[in-house]
Amino acid sequence: MQTFSLDALIDVQTLPPTGALLGQLRTDAAARAGLAERFGFLSVGELAADLRIKRAAKGAWDVRGRLQAEIVQACVVTGAPVSESVDFDIEERYVLAAVPEDEIVVDLDDAEPLVNGCIDLGEMVSQLLALSVSAWPRSEGAPETFEAGEEDRTHPFAGLSSLKSPET
Repeated sequence: MQTFSLDALIDVQTLPPTGALLGQLRTDAAARAGLAERFGFLSVGELAADLRIKRAAKGAWDVRGRLQAEIVQACVVTGAPVSESVDFDIEERYVLAAVPEDEIVVDLDDAEPLVNGCIDLGEMVSQLLALSVSAWPRSEGAPETFEAGEEDRTHPFAGLSSLKSPET
């Protein structure tokens, strides 16, 4: 079983024609700090993925596995740290993209294109991690609603009512 880092590029030409490449993506503290900065997390405590890369068809490869991480984000209301465990299955397909040079839009039917004949494992895991965490983390006890400014503030036009002439 191979070990990969976040900068791992897998050249599909080096993959076995039958069977699968099994590997583990592991991260060090510097890589996790880089992810925290990139995505605005307070910290990424752990991040690991067990991966299986296998040819699915001519010009197509499947990456399957499991991603696990520990993330700390700031509460959107209070700014307090909010811890979150991430644990989900990875199911991605990569394909050779034959694109004419003058073509701009390519529909890959829910598949990712290979970049220079490679699968960018680190970028795949990074993007999946960013998509899997809570978009609006809230700490326990964070108020549901709040108001800004002074509560007893007088309406700016309240004094105009005294200028009105009494109707008789």
